[in-house]
Formats: sequence, structure tokens, C-alpha cells
Amino acid sequence: MDNEIIRYFITQGPFALMFVWLLIYVMKANKEREGRLQSLLEKFSDKYDVIIADLREIKSKVTDQSRKQ
Repeated sequence: MDNEIIRYFITQGPFALMFVWLLIYVMKANKEREGRLQSLLEKFSDKYDVIIADLREIKSKVTDQSRKQ
């Protein structure tokens, strides 16, 4: 499909061709960046669950200590 679009815009002039090439390039780069971002967010969400569990454990220990005093 990309080749068909490029062939069409070749007939429309160099600026149209550069515009289409830049558009396709940016769309591909954004897709790759979005994939990396999603993978990073998944890693952060896994770590977030661990941190929340640890905080709850600390909170329960602190409340237990304060009740003993």
C-alpha cells in the first residue's frame, strides 16, 4: 500500500512526495515508540503492585507497634 501511495504522489510533484514520505516515516516511528512505551508501562505496573504490597505490610507493622504501646 505504501508503494502505491508513493507512486501516486510522485506524479504530484516533489513536495507531495516528501510530505507522504515524512508522514509514513513518522507513523512508523510513532508505532515503534508506542510499543516501547506500553512495555515500559507494563513493567512499572508490575513493580507498583509489589510496592503497594510492601507498603501495606509496613503499615500493618506500624499499627501493630502503636497498639502494643
